[in-house]
Amino acid sequence: MSSPSSDPVILLLYICFTRALAFGHAEIKWDKLHKTKFYVVGAGLFTGLTVGLYLVSVIKTRLQVASGDAVERNASSVIKGLLKTDGIPCLYRRFGTVITGAVPARIIFLTALETIKVAAFKMVEPFKPSEPTKAAIANGIAGMTSSLFSQAVFVPIDVVL
Repeated sequence: MSSPSSDPVILLLYICFTRALAFGHAEIKWDKLHKTKFYVVGAGLFTGLTVGLYLVSVIKTRLQVASGDAVERNASSVIKGLLKTDGIPCLYRRFGTVITGAVPARIIFLTALETIKVAAFKMVEPFKPSEPTKAAIANGIAGMTSSLFSQAVFVPIDVVL
């Protein structure tokens, strides 16, 4: 099959579209998924993101609770003030508690997301919507429900501890 044009933009769109069609029918089956790798890699990646974003959360919280006449008016002054008064450990205080709640919540989220997605696809099938509509509905139902389940675990741990 030849390319439609010598215009680079059209050629790029053509390549992306043909590759999307080639991968469009690739579907991951939950029962065929290597679950140990899925959980270890998935939870590991999410935990890595949590490590990186926790510092941002600490700085944001400090900025929110700062009084109007506080010296700390930007993120760099908050970091300097924290490091000066409490040192590096204060940047990750309570991080163990967050991870204690986040890892089980992520496992619940990933499990619920994939299992509910399969069930939602079957539930939507009798209505015979188009594939994009079916995927949007199933993924929406799965995402909302799995988020509810994981937050039911994480929020009480985060608030209490």
